[in-house]
Amino acid sequence: MGELAKNPEQNEAVRERGHCIVLAGPGSGKTKTLTTAMARALVEDVVDPRGVACITYNNECAIELEGRLATLGVVGGGRCFIGTVHSFALTQVIMPYARCIPGLLPTEFRVATVAECRAAVETAYATISSDAADPHKRWSFASEKRRRDVDRSSPDWRGRNPELADFVEAYEAELRRRGLIDFEDMPLIAFRLIKDFVWIRSALRARFPVLFVDEYQDLGHALHELVLLLCFKAEIRLFAVGDADQSIYGFAGANPDLLQSLTARPDVRVVRLRFNYRSGSKIIRASMGALGEERDYRSPESAPEGELTFWKVQGGIDRQAEAIASTVLPALLERHPREQVAILYRAAWLGDKIALSLDGEGIPYARTDGNALIKRSSRLARFIEACACWVTGGWREADPPYERLLNQAQSLVFNRRTNDAEETLLSQQLISFLRRKKEPIGSTHSWLKQFELDLIGSWKKVTRNPHAEWEVCADLIQKTDPAGGKDMPLNVFAGRILGSGRVNMSTLHSAKGREFDAVILFGMNDGDIPSARDKKSSAGLREARRLFYVGVTRPRKELSIVYQDGNHSPWVAELYARSQQTDE
Repeated sequence: MGELAKNPEQNEAVRERGHCIVLAGPGSGKTKTLTTAMARALVEDVVDPRGVACITYNNECAIELEGRLATLGVVGGGRCFIGTVHSFALTQVIMPYARCIPGLLPTEFRVATVAECRAAVETAYATISSDAADPHKRWSFASEKRRRDVDRSSPDWRGRNPELADFVEAYEAELRRRGLIDFEDMPLIAFRLIKDFVWIRSALRARFPVLFVDEYQDLGHALHELVLLLCFKAEIRLFAVGDADQSIYGFAGANPDLLQSLTARPDVRVVRLRFNYRSGSKIIRASMGALGEERDYRSPESAPEGELTFWKVQGGIDRQAEAIASTVLPALLERHPREQVAILYRAAWLGDKIALSLDGEGIPYARTDGNALIKRSSRLARFIEACACWVTGGWREADPPYERLLNQAQSLVFNRRTNDAEETLLSQQLISFLRRKKEPIGSTHSWLKQFELDLIGSWKKVTRNPHAEWEVCADLIQKTDPAGGKDMPLNVFAGRILGSGRVNMSTLHSAKGREFDAVILFGMNDGDIPSARDKKSSAGLREARRLFYVGVTRPRKELSIVYQDGNHSPWVAELYARSQQTDE
C-alpha cells in the first residue's frame, strides 16, 4: 500500500469500497493495483471465512496473479478463488449447485473432448437439416450466436437466426444424451443458474462479497452477463481492470464495448491509470502511431527515452527470420540478457521459421505459441513444468515451494479443497515421486513416462475434476520421443540451466500482459499486418491495429521492427513518424 501512495490514481483505486473500473494502459501497474486491492479487501473488508473471487482471461494470467498474491501473503484456494470464467462457472456454480436442479445435467457429466464435440455437431446438424452442407462451417455461425446471445429467455434468442438457435439446442441436447458438457457450456449454464435461482446468487454473495475481474475487455458476453447479475443484482462488489485499446480476442467473442458500457454506469467509479512505468517516452510516443489515436499516457520523469530501430530486409519471411538470428538478435544480446529479449510474431507458423533460424545459430529459446512444447494455457502442463523445476534444483531454494505444487495438484485432481484423508494421500504420492526423482538429472522423456505412471495413473482413478487434461502428459511424452531426436535433459525442459537463459518467442496474442527489456517484432509486412482478412471489415482492421499496438508496448528499453524492404506495414510508417517527434 505504501508503494502505491506515490501514484494517487492507483491509491484511489485500491482504497475504493464501491464498484470500481480501472482503465489501465500498457505498463501502468494494473496487476500491482489489482493484487494490492485483493489483498487489502481480504485483510480489511472481508471477514474470514468469506473471501474474494478473481476472474482472469486464461490460466497463464491466473498463475501469474497467484504468484503475485503469494508475495503479499495471500495463497490461492480457501478464501481466494483465482481462475478463468469457465473455471469459476464450473467449480463455484455448476458443481456445487447443478445437482440441486433436477434434470439440468447428467449426474456424472464430464467435459467433452474436441472429437466428441465435432461428433455432436455432426449428429445435431443431421437432426435439423437434410442438406449436404458442411456442418462444421455452419457451426461456426451457430457458435458465435451461442456466445453472444447468453440469455435464452430474451426475444433475440429466437428472433434473430432461429435456425441457428435450433442447431445450438440440438447440439447441446446431443451432448447431454452422451453425459457431456463442453467448454462454452460452463458460463452459459452458470448464467442460467444464477439468473433463475435467487438462492444461488445469495450463496455466492455470502462466499464472495467482492468480485475482481482482470482484462475485462477480453472476456466476452457470458462474463459480462454474469457480472451484471452478480454485481448489480446480487450486490457483490465489482473491481475490474481493463483497457479497450488492448482488446485482441474478437475471434473468441471479446467485445471492448462491454467494458465501455460499465464505465457509463452512474453507480461505478472509474479510475484511469496514466503513467506508463514500463517504456521510455520515445516508445510511448511511437505507440500512439501504432494505435492511431491519442492517449494521455506519460512516463515518469526519471525514465530513459528508449530506443527504436527499423530493420529492412531484402526478401520475404524466411530471409527476415535469418536476419533476426544472424544480425538483429546478436546486436540486442550485447546489451540485454537472453531471457529479457523477446521475438514476437503474429502466428505460430512464423514461430517455426524463427525457431529454425535460431537452431541454426545455436541460440536457445523458450517458446509460447500453439506449436510450443509446453502449452502455457494448460494448468497440467504448467504443473508438470513446475515439478521438473523442483526436482532439478528448485527444492534447494523452494522455487517453486512444495506447498504451491500441492495446492496445484489438489486443484487438478479435486477442483477444490478436499477432506484430510484425500489430501494426505495425494501429498504422499506427490512428495514420494518428487523425492525419488530428485537429481541426478536424466532425460525428459523417461521422467515424463514415470510421472504418467506414478501420478497421472493414480489421479485419473480418483479425480472429481470433470475438466481434467490428463492427455497433456501423454502429448508431452510423444513430443519428447528420443526416436525422433526430440528428447532433452530434464533441466533444459525445466529451464534451469544456470547462466544460459533462453530468448523468448511468442505470438503477439500470447505476449499480452508480459514485458521485456527488448522486443523484436518479426514479419511487420503489408499484407501480414494488416492482412487481407483484416481489411474485410472495419472491426477486423481495428482489432489488428490493437494487436500491433500490444506488440509495440511490450519493451521497456528497445524495440526493433523487422520487415521486408519496400513492403512494410502502413502502421510501421506511422510509428516511425511518431518516434521522430520530441516531447514539448
